Amino acid sequence: MAAGGPADHPLTDILIYNLDVYNKKCDDLVRQISKFVSIHTLFEMFDWFDNFSATEEQLIEFEKVLSLKLNELQSLAESNGWEKK
Repeated sequence: MAAGGPADHPLTDILIYNLDVYNKKCDDLVRQISKFVSIHTLFEMFDWFDNFSATEEQLIEFEKVLSLKLNELQSLAESNGWEKK
């Protein structure tokens, strides 16, 4: 049962508790994406699978999906006038 703390959900573990969840690359991509959308939008954006039983193939595929979404959000932000950092 969710208690509102660490290990409740991979997204909050990454963004709120700054824990290592999937792998460094995936976790970094999630943090970067969170700069463009709210945590609520991010929660709905992906299938947040269990990191404890994740296979290497799942992590590779998730990294690809995260990278594509980040690129999409960066392009959208740039076209809407956001400044690059």
